[in-house]
Amino acid sequence: MARNLKGVTLALAGWFALGCGSDAAPAGNVQQGLSGTTFGKPFTARDTLLVHPESWKSADAGSTAILLSDTPSLCNQITSGKTTAPGSLVIISLQENAADGSVVDLELGSFVTHGQGTASAKYGEVFVSGVDAQCGFDKLSSDQSSIQVTSVGPKSRPVSASINVHFTSGDSLQGNIAASIPCDEAAVDAYLNRNPKCD
Repeated sequence: MARNLKGVTLALAGWFALGCGSDAAPAGNVQQGLSGTTFGKPFTARDTLLVHPESWKSADAGSTAILLSDTPSLCNQITSGKTTAPGSLVIISLQENAADGSVVDLELGSFVTHGQGTASAKYGEVFVSGVDAQCGFDKLSSDQSSIQVTSVGPKSRPVSASINVHFTSGDSLQGNIAASIPCDEAAVDAYLNRNPKCD
């Protein structure tokens, strides 16, 4: 549990580290079948990335993360170090471990919020962070979640999943998502691990 809570903090801190600023046109991702609210407002994913962090402190190297932003051009935001405000970011962390504890490619099935890093575990968690128009940061913590990987390609790309998550704020997200578009992994690692700051 301590590792999971630390992971939530670090994952959210990574997004908080991006400064506020304008951004370019969206990357052309497919429309996501996700509905619900974050911070009391409807959430619509305008850009989606599928990444496999190598030095993310919230999960082991080779794990998978789906990033969904309600602002466009998320990869440009990551590589430039500036994020569009206001906005929300949903991070779906997925990690599967073999019987020897090593991280392996994702397989179909349910991913749960406990057992991260343990033998034969399928760990999944949903994090949400937000920035307001004045670059004030906030986060949502889940109290119930269901994550089902419904299709997955070689080396965990592409990935489709169904999620149903409820947050302590009363917000919730549910629906089907698909992700395949990558971003520079070194930039993603830095983005997920930097301390909060806002230019």
